[in-house]
Amino acid sequence: MNFPPSLAFCLVAAAILGPNPPFAAASLRGNDSIHHHEEQASRILEAAVVGTYLIKDQSRAYDRDLQANYDRDLQTNHQDQTVSIELPDGRIYEVTNAMVGWETSLQSGKDKVIIPEGTVIYSNGKMNVKGKNINKKNQGQNSFVRRNLLEQNVDERTPEQELNLAALQSSRKLQTGTKTVLAVRIIVNNGSYSYATQTGLSNDVFGNGLDAVNLKSQYAACSYNQLVFNKAPDRNILTTVTPNIGDTAIRNGVVDIRVNLKVAAGDATIRNAVTAEINRVFGVSSPAVLANHVMYCLPTGAMIGIAYAYINSWNSVYTNEYCNSVSTQMHEIGHNLGFGHSNERGAYEDQIGMMGYSYGQDDGPIMCFNGAKSWQTGWYTPKSKVISPGELFTANLYGIADYNNAASSFVLFKINDSSATDIYVAYNRQSGINSGTQEAWNQVTITQAGGEGTSYAESELLAKLSVGGTWTGTVSGKSVTVNVMSIHSSLQFAQVCIAEYRAACFTSSPTARPSASPTTNPTTRKPTESPTTLKPTLPPTRKPSSTPSSRPTTRTPTARPTTRMPTFKPTTSIPTTKPSSGTPSSATPSSSPSSRPSSSPTLSPTTSAPTTSEPTTSSPTSMITP
Repeated sequence: MNFPPSLAFCLVAAAILGPNPPFAAASLRGNDSIHHHEEQASRILEAAVVGTYLIKDQSRAYDRDLQANYDRDLQTNHQDQTVSIELPDGRIYEVTNAMVGWETSLQSGKDKVIIPEGTVIYSNGKMNVKGKNINKKNQGQNSFVRRNLLEQNVDERTPEQELNLAALQSSRKLQTGTKTVLAVRIIVNNGSYSYATQTGLSNDVFGNGLDAVNLKSQYAACSYNQLVFNKAPDRNILTTVTPNIGDTAIRNGVVDIRVNLKVAAGDATIRNAVTAEINRVFGVSSPAVLANHVMYCLPTGAMIGIAYAYINSWNSVYTNEYCNSVSTQMHEIGHNLGFGHSNERGAYEDQIGMMGYSYGQDDGPIMCFNGAKSWQTGWYTPKSKVISPGELFTANLYGIADYNNAASSFVLFKINDSSATDIYVAYNRQSGINSGTQEAWNQVTITQAGGEGTSYAESELLAKLSVGGTWTGTVSGKSVTVNVMSIHSSLQFAQVCIAEYRAACFTSSPTARPSASPTTNPTTRKPTESPTTLKPTLPPTRKPSSTPSSRPTTRTPTARPTTRMPTFKPTTSIPTTKPSSGTPSSATPSSSPSSRPSSSPTLSPTTSAPTTSEPTTSSPTSMITP
């Protein structure tokens, strides 16, 4: 059973429901000052229908005057985020009057839901489920209800329906590969998108060698060509239908579509009318068949705010000139890729990358994404590291602009929490593909986000650290400290230490870990049997002084010193005051010894006693005279 027969739609007279149907609508637009339309019942579902759950995220401009008007509109029930359901033909309706919390466990763009019978579909882009529950497909349902309408009548499906079904069921990563984009210039009865011609819009989205910075070029740069956006294939309008005046064929990734409405009808009404017209003139089941991403460029005044997009979806919507702004393009297509907003003590306030505020510049600012979104892309996985709480880790952290630098070892750290909400550490170098970053220039940034780093979640910027800066938080119940030890003089990288306590970053590094297991062989070669060199490089400088002794040259060490102790007094007597001998024999010494005995005897013997009994000489030297 195909889509049209499965929906038995009935017109309901305004007299029955009245101009204001009796239910509270969680209105995106509300009764604002721009749009004065009333909710008029358009049709009622006579059977349950399977649709796709979607979250719509609104964008804000970094423009004080424009933002003041936007904030004023917020007071009229305008919401930054709403929940919607996409029908199989691509038309999207905001859900109202549903049971509280029905969407809690659902993933935008991925989960199918069952829209209950009796739901009222309104022409202004809302559906009222009248308090009934919206069940997730395959959750507690029988096999008949579980079957999607597109899953029935396989033989009757067209190739385009098969392609659409494959796209809806695909589980591949959204952030890599080659994708196609179609930009739609929308014309209404009293206005039109007017910022650029078809050629100009094509240049601002795809470059075409004429526009330096655009959606295609900047996503290719940030992803290092892992995500490439190409033009939707050219396609002619069916010859079997009569197009509206102004409708054109698809050329260079751009198409013009006209709908019979006025600007005051509002963006939701215009959006669904454009979807229906695209399906009609090109003969497709949904615009998603024509391209992976379809950008709707509305006339000025048709919507509040500057742009919005659906998470994990194909559709994004812009007001006039913001369809040409590269930051707005990247932001909205970022939502299509599954990225949430980047916040800093307030929505959109993290201006490190493209998921904060959008800017009214055609070709700027040139930047990529914050740490949490960068991790989610998967573009930098080879140079990313998961760190456990309590682990001591120090390394040089480079910016994503230096990802291809051979010297760069890491560009992202994830401090893994036991929950799905983790901490991401990045170095926001202001250079190259990230030269236009709007804050935290050349600082280490700490960002927190849920979704385990793989699925849709808003992020919160917690800290921006310069040299010596420290951030401390709790991860999995443990204290974790991130310290910026230094930033290179060239600003190319920062040395970052992650530890349980800050002091641990300033102790000596531990020794390297042992090998995983003992080696089975010696780590060096076997000993050689002969010298490894032929001769000594130089001869000995001296010969040994003597043959070494075979025994010690001293006795066994003595127990006491071998010399006496020092004496307490001098070892000699005090000098005498008089000569130690008698009176000299003469007053003066002789001039020289005599060669002969003196002429007269000495007064006394010269010796104390005779040496022997015999004379010491053989004869006297002379005779003594009587």
